Amino acid sequence: MDFLLIGLYLKWPLRKPPGLILLLWCSLGIVLKMVPSVEGVCPRLCRCDSKLLYCEGLNLTDVPRNLSSALGLSMRENNLTELREGHFAGLSQLTWLYLDHNNIDVVEEGTFDRLRRVKELDLSTNHIESLPNGTFRPLPTCASWTYRTTDCRRWNPTLRIFQDCRSMQFLDLGYNQLQSLARNSFAGLFKLTELHLEHNELVKVNLAHFPRLISLRTLYMRNNRATVVVSTLDWTWPFLEKIDLSANEIAYIEPHVFESVPNLKALMLDANRLTAVEQRILDSWSSLGSITLAGNEWECSRNVCALAQWLSAFRGQRDSQLLCSSPDVAQGEDVLDAVYAFQLCEDGIDQATTTMGWYPGYTTKDQARGGPTANPYDPPAAEGGAVVTNSFTVTVANLDDIDSTMQIHKV
Repeated sequence: MDFLLIGLYLKWPLRKPPGLILLLWCSLGIVLKMVPSVEGVCPRLCRCDSKLLYCEGLNLTDVPRNLSSALGLSMRENNLTELREGHFAGLSQLTWLYLDHNNIDVVEEGTFDRLRRVKELDLSTNHIESLPNGTFRPLPTCASWTYRTTDCRRWNPTLRIFQDCRSMQFLDLGYNQLQSLARNSFAGLFKLTELHLEHNELVKVNLAHFPRLISLRTLYMRNNRATVVVSTLDWTWPFLEKIDLSANEIAYIEPHVFESVPNLKALMLDANRLTAVEQRILDSWSSLGSITLAGNEWECSRNVCALAQWLSAFRGQRDSQLLCSSPDVAQGEDVLDAVYAFQLCEDGIDQATTTMGWYPGYTTKDQARGGPTANPYDPPAAEGGAVVTNSFTVTVANLDDIDSTMQIHKV
């Protein structure tokens, strides 16, 4: 503006009084300030890269005005406390909007009206406690949406809340306090490949909550409070390859659940409360290449035989040890070791195919001598008040050397 006014001053006839020139100068300045910012003008203190604006860490309490040409706006680490209806009405060209790490606790319905080109929206790490119905309905092309660590206590996703987000591929709802999901909360997300629901308070895993997510590849639900895994919908997820259900309180899995994910490659079930796994579930794990099962409450009785047989034949990656939780005599022992040493399974285990946690060729000391082996889970049949201990001895077959004898004693 300065060079324009200087040019006018130089071309002005010398006979004109200087007071008139000064008046013109001031008038032009006032007019230019009244005109909205044009393309290329960067708000004060913000960093701009063409049409991408970065107003981060400036303690701002409001959204800068006159940014109609902006394609991207980042307002991370400011002091925004509320988002009102029409707040972004003048930013219809935005394709991404980052509002994370603020103090937002109010989001009005209509806040994101006219933002129909937004593909990425980040509201993580705020203090949002509730979201009104239709909050994100105006975002038909959102490809990535993050709503993480927002202290969300009362948000129950409404039916079809994302139904217009047909291009969304990544959805992060992790680190909130969600307690339930509506069956059609994710309806319309046909291109979604990755869904994060970890670190919430969901009490049940029901695959029926994810209908028609035909492109879904990964599902993260670790660190919730789920006690059961069920599927109340007859549907197949052909591309779902990874499910993380670790660190829940899962004690029961419906036998048919994993039949709906025929191409599952990785399954995390560690740190739950499982005591055994049914044969039908094990049969549905035929495509697995990786599984975690440690940290459950495995009951080392005949109920664990199906799992032990499956583990002995599994060729993929798994935990190095699964430890018995009960009964007391086997507490802390490796499941496979206990199954063999206590002769829990009548049909035995295929020792030749065991990959880890197993020692082929073990026989008990009594077996090496041709005598029977007592099962420590059977009632003691001792006479004359004989004491039944928690120790047993195994030796490597066909070796007489005393050094080959192994004694296991529960302390």
